[in-house]
Amino acid sequence: MQEQAAKPKPDNDRSEGEHYLGKFRRYPVEFFVIFLPTPPGTPAQYRVDCDDGVGPHEVCRLGEDPGEPVVWRGAWQGDQWCRWILKNARELVANPSRFDF
Repeated sequence: MQEQAAKPKPDNDRSEGEHYLGKFRRYPVEFFVIFLPTPPGTPAQYRVDCDDGVGPHEVCRLGEDPGEPVVWRGAWQGDQWCRWILKNARELVANPSRFDF
């Protein structure tokens, strides 16, 4: 009997320790806010992913402190939606959704 090769994980599989805080939408894109695991004693970090129909991909990373710089990925850097995305992401960080886990 021949052994089967391990199947690759789907793109939407998340690393252990990551937690969904919720999602928000701006048609046709759905955005997800994810808490990232950090070492004890370090500030909390979050990632915003989006899915515009081609699968999830990273939009930005932000810290707990609103004064920390946000790291935008790729074409999102300077996008007209950045301010809106950040506002909604910070709202979910402050008050995670109970329905979108």
